[in-house]
Amino acid sequence: MFCVIFEVQPRPDRWDAYLGHAAMLRPELLRIDGFIDNVRYRSRREPGRLLSLSTWRDEKALVRWRTHALHHDVQAEGRASVFRHYHLRVGQVTADTHVPDGHALREQRLDTTEVGLGVAVTIVQAHDPAAGDDLAPNEVAARLGLDQPDRAVPGAPVAWDVFDAILTPGDRLALATWTDAPGAWTRFPAGARRREVRIVRDYGLIDRREAPQYFPPVGP
Repeated sequence: MFCVIFEVQPRPDRWDAYLGHAAMLRPELLRIDGFIDNVRYRSRREPGRLLSLSTWRDEKALVRWRTHALHHDVQAEGRASVFRHYHLRVGQVTADTHVPDGHALREQRLDTTEVGLGVAVTIVQAHDPAAGDDLAPNEVAARLGLDQPDRAVPGAPVAWDVFDAILTPGDRLALATWTDAPGAWTRFPAGARRREVRIVRDYGLIDRREAPQYFPPVGP
């Protein structure tokens, strides 16, 4: 299985356009052979940043979606006039405590990103209604088992964030990036879903070195 970790910051005056595009693409996405699921989240650390986390059976399914005509047109418009910034990572799921029914983990790609900040990502999802808006991001991270993520010590993540699910209140997600292997994150809430992802491609609005398709350059 593969994950697409798409972090995006729409322009403040283009939120309605972004949400409209997402709603328009949803029925098309559901028809793609190999698509498994997609959940959207809001960042606790960066106001205005959204996370779209999708799961796919294999890379062929991703190719089907990437070459979908309407999806391509929406991407082009997003880059030109909707997105202030985005960061997209594609990776193979190497471990999953809650593999979706009818699917299995199998080795498909052994290569890793050559330009990204880290090649390993840990994703932990849990239902935690008590982690209200009054809690700081590092407190929410600790509730999901990631203690003091900002410490400059061996085994600490090189980047992290925590998110709230948009459509399912109380669902939380922590995402940590590691330089070369999952670090010191071994305590997880009971019932939480934990995934390890090996990042294959890492690119964004400006840096397109590992992007699989061409778009005209967008200035900073």
